[in-house]
This record gives sequence, C-alpha cells and structure tokens, in this order.
Amino acid sequence: MNINIYKYTLILMLLLGFMYSNSQTFEIRTAESDYGYLTVQMRETSGTGTPTTSTNVVDITFVVRYPSGSVDIDLICASNDYNIIDGLGGEQTSSGYDYHYWNASNTPFNPPSSWTQNVWEDIAIFKATSATGSGLFEIAPDTWAGRSLNWNQEGTDYPPTINGDVTYSFPTIVYDYVWTGAANTQWDNGGNWLSECGTAISTAPNTGNNCIIPSGLSNYPNEVNLAQYGGHQPTCTDLKIVSGASLTLDEKDVTTLDLVWTFANVTVDGILTSIPNTRLTVSGSTTINSAEGIIVQADATGVGSFIDNGITYGASGTAKVQTYLSNSASSGNFYIHLVGPTVDEENYTGSGTGSFLQAFAINSSTYAYEWDQSMDTTGGVSGWQNIYSNTFEVNTGKGIGLSTIDAANHTLEMIGELITGSISSPNLSYGTNNLELISNPYPSAIDFDALASANSGVVNNKYWIWDPTGPNYVARASGSGGAQFIQVGQGFFVQTNSNGTFDFTNANRSHSTDPFRSNHSNELTIKAFGGQNGYHDELVVRYDETATSGYDIEIEAKKWESQNSDATQIKTVAEDNTELAINVLPLESLNNGVTSVPMHFNCGYNTEYTLSFFDMETFEVGSEIWLEDKLIGGDWISIDDNPEYSFTATPNDSEDRFVLHFFGPTSVDEFGIENTVDIYGYRQYAFVRNNTNEIIKEISIYTLAGELLRDIETVDNNINKYWVSDKLGYYVVRIITDKNVYTNKVFISK
Repeated sequence: MNINIYKYTLILMLLLGFMYSNSQTFEIRTAESDYGYLTVQMRETSGTGTPTTSTNVVDITFVVRYPSGSVDIDLICASNDYNIIDGLGGEQTSSGYDYHYWNASNTPFNPPSSWTQNVWEDIAIFKATSATGSGLFEIAPDTWAGRSLNWNQEGTDYPPTINGDVTYSFPTIVYDYVWTGAANTQWDNGGNWLSECGTAISTAPNTGNNCIIPSGLSNYPNEVNLAQYGGHQPTCTDLKIVSGASLTLDEKDVTTLDLVWTFANVTVDGILTSIPNTRLTVSGSTTINSAEGIIVQADATGVGSFIDNGITYGASGTAKVQTYLSNSASSGNFYIHLVGPTVDEENYTGSGTGSFLQAFAINSSTYAYEWDQSMDTTGGVSGWQNIYSNTFEVNTGKGIGLSTIDAANHTLEMIGELITGSISSPNLSYGTNNLELISNPYPSAIDFDALASANSGVVNNKYWIWDPTGPNYVARASGSGGAQFIQVGQGFFVQTNSNGTFDFTNANRSHSTDPFRSNHSNELTIKAFGGQNGYHDELVVRYDETATSGYDIEIEAKKWESQNSDATQIKTVAEDNTELAINVLPLESLNNGVTSVPMHFNCGYNTEYTLSFFDMETFEVGSEIWLEDKLIGGDWISIDDNPEYSFTATPNDSEDRFVLHFFGPTSVDEFGIENTVDIYGYRQYAFVRNNTNEIIKEISIYTLAGELLRDIETVDNNINKYWVSDKLGYYVVRIITDKNVYTNKVFISK
C-alpha cells in the first residue's frame, strides 16, 4: 500500500471520530405537550453525529423532581426509540421534593432514526395524578444522590445541559383514544383510533374513555355508522380537538336511531361543527380557545343543536351560529323573518349582552324592523317600525324582523360567545295590545310550553310565529297548535299579562329538529294549501272542560291576518265573533250533541285549494266530524273518511264558506240506530241525518202547541241543518220520506 494513502486514510478516520464523539452537545428539559402531558425532551445543539443504531447510544439517565405531597407523577409511556424505565422502583423524598430516577432499557434499545439539530424530541411522557391544582416539574441537578444526568454514546458520557422547566395544571387528562383517520372518517370505527402509546384499538370510544384529535391528518371524523358498528352512540368522557384539527358532527348512514353526540368535557383548540339536524350535549365544561371554534350550522333542512353546561373562552375563543332565511322578498311584501341574537357578538359594547344591528346585515339591501306594541292597532301589522342604525342594540332575547329585496335564500352568521345560563329578555310592556316580540337566545331549541308556564306571571301561554312560506302567523296556545319547541334564533310574539321580563333557563333547552305536536284529546288540526309559492295556513279546534263559547284569552289564540294580501288563510269564529287561529270550545257542548263551528276561508288566486285534517284519532270513539261547504252545497263531507278536501275558490268568494260540525259520542248514541232517520236539536238548529235508503220529501217544524213554523221541501242530503227558532223551548220535527214518517222532539237554546 502506498504509505501516503494509508497516512491520509488514518487521519480522516481520526477526524471523523473526533467530530462524531467529541463535538456533540445536548440539552434536556421538561415541557407540557399539546395534549396536556408532561414530557422530558432532549435535543442535539451541536455536532454532526446522528445516532442510527443500537451501538451508538448505550444509556440515558435523568432524574425528575416536583414538590412533594400534592401530586404524583407517573410514566404514561416512552417512545419506542428510547424505552425509558423506572430506575429506582419509585419515588424518594428530600428537602420538600419528590425525586424519581429514570433510565433507558438496553434491551431492546432503538435510538431515534433521524434527529434534527436544535429540535426538541420527546424522551418520555408523564402524567400528574391525585390532587388538583398546579405545580413545578423539572429535571433534577446532575449527580443528585449519585445519579448522573447523562447521554452515553458508544461508552462516552455527554451530560446534557438543563434548559427549561414547566409549571403545569393537574391532574393530567390521559387521552387513551388518539384519532388517526387511518381507515376512514367514521368516529365509531375502532380502526381509526390508537391508544395513548400508539397501540391499535378495535372498538370505538365510550364513556370513560378520553379522546384527542391531533392536527396534520388526512381524515378527520365527520360521520358515524351505527348499523355497521353495533349501534354504538358517539361519545367519550373528555374530548380535545387540537389546533388545526376538526370534528364535524354528522349522521351519515344513520337510519334507525336518534343520535346525540355526548361528551362530558370538551376543549376546542381547532374546530367543532354541528351541521344541520345534528345534536351535541356537553354535560360538563366546554372550553373554546380558537376563533369560531364551535360552529352551529343551518340550511333549508334545519339547524344544528348544542346544549352545554358552562362555557369558558380563551383569549381568541369565539363561536359562530347560523340562521337560514329562505326566499326573502321585498320589504313592501313584508316577506320577513322573525329573528334574534344567537350569540353575544364579539364586537358588542352595548348594554348587557346581544348584538348591534350591523351583525344582522345580510347584504346592502337588508331591511330590519323593530316591533313597537304601543304603535299597533291592527293586531300584527302597524306595530312594525323601521330600524337602520348599525349601532342599534338588539339585546339577547329580543326579536326583530329581517328581510332583503333579492328574493333569494340567505344564511345569517353571527360570531361571538354562545348564550348559556339564565337569560332575561328586555322589559316587556302590558299596554296597547300586549304583544311583544322576543327570541330564543340559545344554540338549541327551547321548550315553549315549559317556559310559558314558568313565566305565567308575565305572559299568557301562547305565541305567534311568522311563517314566510305561509305566508301566515302560526299560533300556539295552551299546548295546542304550532310547535312545542322553538328553534335556534327564532323570533316569536308573546302576549303579556303584566310588565316584566321573559326569563329563559338552561333547563328548558331541548334538542329538536322537527315540530312537536301535543297529545291533547278532542283536538282537530286543519291545514289549508294552495295559491302560489306553497302558500299554506293552519288552525286548531279543540274541546276543553275549562273553555267557554267566547274568546278565552288564557287558552285561545286570535287569528292574525297575513301581511300578504294574496295569502291563503283560514280561521274560525267564536260565538262572540272573535276570529281565532286556536279555538277551544266547551267539552260539554261536544258531549251533549253537535257543535257547529264557522270556518272562514280567504285566498288570492282563482285556483284549486286543499283542506287537510289531522288528529281525528284524539276524539273519543263514536265522535264524528263533518265539513259543510256552503258555497257548493250538497252532502256534508265526513272528514273521518275523507281527511283531505279539494275545491276551487276565487278571491271574490264569500269568506263565510265552511262550517265544521262535531257530533260527540253522546249524539252518536242517540243517532246511532241504523236504518232510521235521526233528528237532533242544537242551539237554534235542527239536524237531520238520513241513515236509510229512503228519500226525504218534506220536513215540517211545529211548536208543542201544534203551530206549524216551517214546511220545507228539502234536497235529500245525508245530513241537513235547519234553522228552527231563536226562542228557547221544545219543538217537534216531522220527516216525511217516500216510505215512512219520522217524528222527534228537540230542544232549542240560544
């Protein structure tokens, strides 16, 4: 061999060895990870040697310490690269500190595959248990009790320099379910989760498990598949969404179960989204540290729902709530939506909580209206007052009217802090018409019936909600009509009975995506459809033992005329001529025979319309309900047999077109004999029902003294109604058919 080549090779090897072993420096510290774990970290600060095999590093030793007596710190796991184990088998106490010695296991011992200089790397991960509070966690000085602080590489010691400690909060939440998204985006697929130490998990998380969703992944959870994974509801105890990560609540593939995402505690550093018609309940604490960290979405199908038990916001923490406004139209048509603040707006500096009007601006052509009950004299129209100042204060619980002029769908978004806890509306007045406009402040539905009962000293148990698709007011009174649950951001009118505030409470929040109808007995719901753009309206007729035949303010709701002149509308008329959307009649009148209820109909177009009838099953067996169309005449229609009635109408028709006839079970007993002609009296009328194949030729009405009052040649309908007298007393009705004569005595009242 050439002597010069040998000399140069030897020099190069010595230089490489010197560079690798003698020029390296290291640092060690304690830190708190994004997961909230306590970690011991090391980094290489200089040198060119990167350990790559088990022969490079033969030992790692360090001692951690923390104030004694308040907390225990235990190893969660060590990276597979380092295999840190307990070097003492427990803690030792000295001078107010607990000390714990740790070292690397030599078998097996796999050093890190690729270090980056000056980048900290986790050596071991710890948790703090026992008490609650905060404390110091640090690396103990070198040579404590003879234990060295060391990194040994190929037999050479390189004591790292201590560079940093941490004051932390405890106890530590250990996330035993770490989301990977390795299989798909299904929360309830165990293949998408690893344990806190990186081992595979075959089942979905459950109550008692803690879940964390890290950042930097390709798949984030956004669906469940209950059918595939055994009906497992999406849940865990503590959930943390790391900055840059997301969880989107959805119900994809769910067809048989009513699904509610349920967590005990949630920390959001990323994004948590409740899409329309999904439901989230957090029974413990919610912490929002990120901007728009929680989003409650809305669209044409519905709105998301979030029920909390207390929310804490970080310095940047906010939430966003959407309200879907369908098919807005010009302000002249009053195609408005009743809305209210859904957050305490992040830039709001007004009194109390709420939002400035600016937060409701959809576009440059947004119209807004405040309701002033002192200005209203028409029962729902003239109380509207235009508002336009961007700094107009819309306090939490207040309702306003909102519209645009572009006839398009819009999604209103409000950003700030979610409303939670006990909330009071602005002051309500008992004045001109006693109507006030308030709104649901929570990011979930509210149970109006329960809230109305709790606020009975201020409002009556009824509301009116403007339905722009009607376009009509939908009413609910004393548990009848409308929907029991009022949705997120929905404005609604209440009727006051004194001055005061309407108080909302967390206890009356509810997850609800569909209108809920009550189970009152003897309640009929009638809906009218037709006109244009899906126009519709509805009313309720109900029987109750507390009702009278006139207007009962506590349990009935007046009909508010639509703000659109071409709307399709129906209403009933009480005995005192009050026009009602919810008409409650004495139960006695149903049980004692027949009740006739005038039903008025208005429309804006010459076209076909439909009346649909619901809840006939709530009446006692043997009751019958009939519809009389006075414009067409002919036989009455049994709505028990025909729950839909279609007809043609024009705007010029008399509105006094229909009558609902209710035959209670008592009257059926009297009428119920087959193959006869039934005769019954009610108020000033006689009712005749032909149960035979005979043809009625003539009807005569007499006083008890035998004086003929009326002699009627009649059209032979199944049921006929005849005026008898306005004088109280008994009368005799005689029916002549083509085969027989039928006579009965009837009582006529006023």
